Amino acid sequence: MAVVHAEVSIWSKPWDHRFHIYGGQVCNTLMAGSWDDRTPLHDAALQGRLLPLRRLLSQGYNVGMATLDGITPLHEACVGGHFTCAKLLLEHGADANAVSFDGVTPLFNACWSGNPALVSLILMYSSVHHPAYLLSSPIHEAAKRGHTACVELLLSHGVNVDMELPSIGTPLYCACESKSTDCVQSLLISGADVQCGRGLDTPLHAASRVGGAKEVELLLEHGADRTSRNSEGKKPLELTTDQSIKHLLQTADGLFDVPWDKKD
Repeated sequence: MAVVHAEVSIWSKPWDHRFHIYGGQVCNTLMAGSWDDRTPLHDAALQGRLLPLRRLLSQGYNVGMATLDGITPLHEACVGGHFTCAKLLLEHGADANAVSFDGVTPLFNACWSGNPALVSLILMYSSVHHPAYLLSSPIHEAAKRGHTACVELLLSHGVNVDMELPSIGTPLYCACESKSTDCVQSLLISGADVQCGRGLDTPLHAASRVGGAKEVELLLEHGADRTSRNSEGKKPLELTTDQSIKHLLQTADGLFDVPWDKKD
């Protein structure tokens, strides 16, 4: 699978909290004066306050008003996982394809929040083939966070299950790194290439490295090559100290080393 070449510096940021998602800046509406260019519309959308949001729109607030970082009220509603607020904004003309300064779209935020109904809503207004998704990919984010229903929705709309981004790999690789078992299983059932990861580092390397025994078992069941070597020349077995994973890999090696005519 050809790697999609795009700069993805946004993925290097540790997003440990929902309000750290935009450019590393704290987006906490309770901190007075932290974002002078934010509007009451942004705050209402983020907090999921439907009635104030409706009132503000009726008062003439611009539904597409963006901050200096390119963040719209729809971005905020999606990162908060607020379906009804997002629906109201879209009905008033909000741009579902709006892209923030860091390359984040409403669909990406909806996948981050893990609300499949919201993802489905955004997909009614946005193409899954938007160029911005090569920078901040919704399916990779959903896979990384174990939001299986969101992943399945994206795949049903034509997203490439094996799309590989240089710094984060494929959705399957992301799911293995985060030990998202259900997501790994769904991706494999959906036809994900068990060998496509991040360059020479396969999903099996990732699962072994992080101690994902269930993920290793699933990958082996779907034909993962336990003898493949990554860019450092290491096999998955050499990347783990987990005894159960070592047993899985060693047992599988033994079974595959036995000639077919001598197997039971």
